[in-house]
Amino acid sequence: MALDLDNGYKEIKDKIGSAKAYTDLKSQYSDLKKKAGDSFESSQAMAQEGLDNFKKTAEDKLNEFTGVVNKHKKNVKTQFEHLIDIKRILSGKGGNSIRYIKRMLIKVLAKIEPKIGDILFGEVLAMLGCDQQQAYSAGPQGQVLYIKTKSIDLGRLLTKDPLGKKNKPLYEKQSLSGSQTYPFPMNKELYNRIQDENNSYQNQYGNVYYGRSGKPLFDIQYTDTNDLGETGSFYKVTLLERITLTKMNNISEFIKDYFKTIKIFDFTSVLSWVLECMLGAISISGGIGLKKVDDVSKVMAVIQRLLGICFDNRKTIDVSGVSKLSEIDEDDNSYYELSEVDLRNIEERQNNIKNKVVKFLSCNDVALPVNADGIVNELDNILFIEDEDKQIEAAINLTDNLTNDPNWNGFALDGSLKAELDFDFVKNLAKGLAISLFSPKILLPIAIMLKALGKSILDAIESFYDFIRQFSRFFKNVVSKIMAIFIQTLFNEIKKDIRGLVQQVILDLAKEKAAKQVTLILKLVQLLITVANFIRDFRECKSVIDEILWLLKIVSTGWGGVGKNPLQSNSNIPLPLLFASQLLDGYSQTRSFINTISELQKIGIPTGPMPDGSPNLTVLSLYSMLQGQSYEMLNSKIQVAIPALAVLPTGLTVPGQAFGVLT
Repeated sequence: MALDLDNGYKEIKDKIGSAKAYTDLKSQYSDLKKKAGDSFESSQAMAQEGLDNFKKTAEDKLNEFTGVVNKHKKNVKTQFEHLIDIKRILSGKGGNSIRYIKRMLIKVLAKIEPKIGDILFGEVLAMLGCDQQQAYSAGPQGQVLYIKTKSIDLGRLLTKDPLGKKNKPLYEKQSLSGSQTYPFPMNKELYNRIQDENNSYQNQYGNVYYGRSGKPLFDIQYTDTNDLGETGSFYKVTLLERITLTKMNNISEFIKDYFKTIKIFDFTSVLSWVLECMLGAISISGGIGLKKVDDVSKVMAVIQRLLGICFDNRKTIDVSGVSKLSEIDEDDNSYYELSEVDLRNIEERQNNIKNKVVKFLSCNDVALPVNADGIVNELDNILFIEDEDKQIEAAINLTDNLTNDPNWNGFALDGSLKAELDFDFVKNLAKGLAISLFSPKILLPIAIMLKALGKSILDAIESFYDFIRQFSRFFKNVVSKIMAIFIQTLFNEIKKDIRGLVQQVILDLAKEKAAKQVTLILKLVQLLITVANFIRDFRECKSVIDEILWLLKIVSTGWGGVGKNPLQSNSNIPLPLLFASQLLDGYSQTRSFINTISELQKIGIPTGPMPDGSPNLTVLSLYSMLQGQSYEMLNSKIQVAIPALAVLPTGLTVPGQAFGVLT
C-alpha cells in the first residue's frame, strides 16, 4: 500500500513514463529498420540535436509539459490534479489531452444532477440531525416561521434582477408563470417575492407551494418585520400539514419532495462560477460587489483545501455524513483558517478584479484585460441552447473565446496559454459546482426545517464564509463527494489507457516466449484489469494510487516473474529456494529496455522524440545493443558441477556435470 501520497503519485508517473516511452521507442525502432538507407550524416545531426537537449532536466520537462507551476507552494496538489497529470502523460498530446479531459468532465457535469441531489439529500438530513422518521410540528393553520434573507442568500443573488443580462446566467433558464411548472425556478420566485412585498405566493398564484408528490409544502411571502417586531429583511414561511398513509409532517419526505420540484443546479450557473474562480468574471461584470469578492475568495481558498483531503483512514463509506472522523480528518478550524499567504492571494485577486485583469503563469504574470461583457454574452447564449450536445460544445469553447480576444496582444497564439486556461477550467469545475449548489433555493428548505426544529443558528449567518465555518462537516462532505464523482470518471479513463499500455508491453513479452501463449496471456490481463476494482470510496487517495500501481506492476515485473533475484549475497542459495528458480521468466530484452529507460529518465536524459518529431537515435541505439545481446544469448551455455547426491551401500554416487542454456 502506498504510504506516502506524493511518492505514490511520482512512482505512478515514473512507471507510466517508462512504459509509454518504451512503446513509442519500439515503434520508432521498427520504422527505422525499414529505412536502413538513411544517410549517416542525417543521423549524426539528429543525435547531436538530442545531446544539445540534455541540458533540460526531467523536472523541467515535466513542468513544461503539464503547464502547471505552484507559484507560492502554498497548497499540495489534490488527488484530482495528480490524476490529470497522469492522464496527460498517458495521452502524450500536450494541450490536446487536457482538452479531451475538459470535454469529458463537462459531459459528466451535464449528467450528474441526480447523483448530486442524492448527495445533498443525505448530507442535509445528517446536518439536521434527523433520521428517516423524524417529524416537525405544523398544526391545522400551519407553523409560521421567519427566515432572514441573508441567511439563505449567501452570494447576494437576490439583490440582482434576473432579467438583467449580466445576471441571467446565475438564475434558472425557466420563466415564472401562473402555474407551478417543473423544474420550478425558485431563485427567480424568491426574487419575485421581494419585489412584491407582503403579497404571498398563495395570494398571487391561488395555491400554496406543492411538492412533486402533490402534497402541500408551504406558503411564502417577503416582509420587513419579523414576529419579534424586529425590522430587516425576512421571508415569512407558513409550514403546512403534510399527511400521508403512514407518516405525518415527515422531515425526510419534506426535503425530498421539495428537491424534486427544482433543478439542484443550473448548467450556466456552474459555468459562471467556474469562470469566476478562474478570472473573476462575474465580479468584473458587476454581478458581485467588492465586499462579496472578499467573502467568495475566502470560500474558494477553503474549497481548494477541502479538495485535497483524503479519506483513506475510513474502513467503510460514510453515507450518512455523521460518522466519527479520525484524528487526521477531524473537523477542526484549521481547514477554515486563512494563512498570511492566503490573505495576500485574496488581496491580489481583489486588485485584479478592480483593475479588470487576470494574470497567467505562462505569460510571466502579465496582466491581461478580462472581457467580462463578452463572457456574459457567451454564457447568455449557452443559457438558451436547447440541444444538450450543442450546449456542451459551447461550454467547451468558452475559453477559446477568451484567447481569441484581440486585446490580449498575441498571447492567444501561445499554445501553453490555451492549455493553461483549459487546465484551470478543469481544476475549477468541482469548485464552481460546489459554490453554485449553495444558492437560495437549496438553502431555503434547510432554513425552514432548522426553524421548525427550534434551531435559530442560521440567524447569525451573514456571509458564505460564516456558513461554511458553522456547518463545516456538511460543507466538507458535500464538496468531497462532488469531487469523488469527477475523480472516478478520470480514474476510469486512466484505467482504460493503462490497459492498452499494459497489453502492448505484455504482447512484446509474450512474443519472446511462445507465440501460442499470446492469446491466453492477453485474455488473463484483460480479465484481471476488468475485475480489479477494489476502490470503495474515490475520496481515498491511497486506494486509487494502489490500484494504478497494481495495474502497472505487470509492466515492470513481467507475467509470472519476480523481476530480479532478491537473494543476492555471497552465500549459497538454500536448496528449496533454488528449486523455485524454475518459476523465473528468464532474461527479457523488453524488460531490460524498460528498466534502462527508467534509469535514463531518473538522471534527466530525455527519452522521447526530438523536438522536430524525429526519433531519438541515442536511446534507440541502446535498444539495438540489448537486442543484439539477446540474440547472442542464444549461444549461451551453462556448465554445472553435480556433487555426490546419495550414499549407497557401495559408497557415494559418482559426481558429474550437467549443461544447460540461459533463457
